[in-house]
Amino acid sequence: MMKLFKLWVFLIIVSPISLLAQRNTDAIIDTVETPNGPALLYKNFTWEYLQDEPVMLSQEDDSTGLFSAQWINDQIFAYRMKPDSIRDTLIVLTRNDRIFTLPIYGKIFRGFMYTHKGLDIKLDRGDTVRAAFDGVIRYAKYNRGGFGNLIIIRHYNGLETYYAHLSKLNVKVNQVIKSGDLIALGGSTGRSRGPHLHFEIRYKDIPLDPLKIIDFDNKKLISSTFPITKKVFYPTDYVTNSKVIKIKKGDTIGHLARKYHTSVKEICAMNKIKPNTTLRVGRSIRVK
Repeated sequence: MMKLFKLWVFLIIVSPISLLAQRNTDAIIDTVETPNGPALLYKNFTWEYLQDEPVMLSQEDDSTGLFSAQWINDQIFAYRMKPDSIRDTLIVLTRNDRIFTLPIYGKIFRGFMYTHKGLDIKLDRGDTVRAAFDGVIRYAKYNRGGFGNLIIIRHYNGLETYYAHLSKLNVKVNQVIKSGDLIALGGSTGRSRGPHLHFEIRYKDIPLDPLKIIDFDNKKLISSTFPITKKVFYPTDYVTNSKVIKIKKGDTIGHLARKYHTSVKEICAMNKIKPNTTLRVGRSIRVK
């Protein structure tokens, strides 16, 4: 392989400089490792370093338009759709040539809630974070909204996965990646109280509960497919499966939060009330 690379370097030296400016993503024939990082080799005897300008899918590869429609690199949400506007569909999560990889395995100390749209997974600063599915990096930079260093990957199955609070980003926007590729190192950037990975799964910007898709303990998917219906989307899914109780004498929001292992903020958000709201005996309230 190194002999091939040396030959290409020689051909570039004796070729017109204008060839270096040519870019033909359909003509990539190989990738080789060099002291300065991976380099792409083209049919027209040109080359370039991958880290200088990550390669986007060709128009032929993106025949569905998944990586061109609502493809926005400088903002988190690209679709801004509501559950009622999405048609029922069956997502094929994996197949023979496309696998799933758990981004990182660790203790889940905060799950999917009304006020929390993903999983918080404990890790140590510098731990490897990997891509869940094959896809293309849509967003990779520091986010001031609380995520800190954030990567968003759009996948061939139509989902997007979010990886937040990272200490280092190892990918760039428009870069094609494979499931299991190292994309970042774990950290505690943004609004974070300690090193952890905040991991989300979204369909057209709408959050899904990752634990309804992933068998976390066994590091695999629950199924190779996932049905998209209005019932699986937040907040419909959350409200449908929440626990409702009758308020008893002496109950306070703080007491209920401790009893049902949740938070005052969560109970208030679910019931659209304020922390100082007086609870009326006999009324129903969602607590979990």
